[in-house]
Amino acid sequence: MLNEVLNDINSNMSWRLNELREFKNVANELNDYQVKILLKSLIPMVYAHWEGFVVSTMKIVFHYLNQLNLKSDDYCYIYLTTAYENSLNSLEKSTNFDKRKKHLKNLYDNFSKQVQFNDKIDTKSNLKFDVLTEICKKINLDESNFLGYKEDLNMLVHIRNVIAHGDTESIVFENYEAVEKYIDLLENLMIDFGNQIQILLEKEKFKKEDNNDESI
Repeated sequence: MLNEVLNDINSNMSWRLNELREFKNVANELNDYQVKILLKSLIPMVYAHWEGFVVSTMKIVFHYLNQLNLKSDDYCYIYLTTAYENSLNSLEKSTNFDKRKKHLKNLYDNFSKQVQFNDKIDTKSNLKFDVLTEICKKINLDESNFLGYKEDLNMLVHIRNVIAHGDTESIVFENYEAVEKYIDLLENLMIDFGNQIQILLEKEKFKKEDNNDESI
């Protein structure tokens, strides 16, 4: 089953890159004005593939974990917090004692059952480095593995936001190579993220370690 999960993640990566790389051939057939329009539209698309890849990958991972049918005692505290985050939020936000008691009872009762993860991950529609860091914390990945991408990733998100918010004058790309560096960024990010997910699943870093209380 794990091999199928890893194949799904790799396939999810491949089709996105193939689609973006194809735009180089399209650009060669256009005039200069059309190329500038195409290149500007590519940045939001690169970002969309970045967010789409992370969201799809996490959906694959959570679906895999749900199929394992593990219980609360099997998971480390990080994954338990992720699994019950909505319940924890409702408990924190409730100011009525009876409601807090009800939320706590529901949370306590669920601990004796098989853990089921919500397959949706919140990217805040703005998947820059600090949001990626938060996602890493929720799935027990070391965010320092992606630190080298921080500046370029934040710039990609910034340019995408500028374009998406209607500023058509300040962002101009003269040639395909100016945009290609962000496609290269996407490729490297996806490969590294996918590799870290593979290590996480193979080493079962979602599980509670024996004789380890875990620091909180």
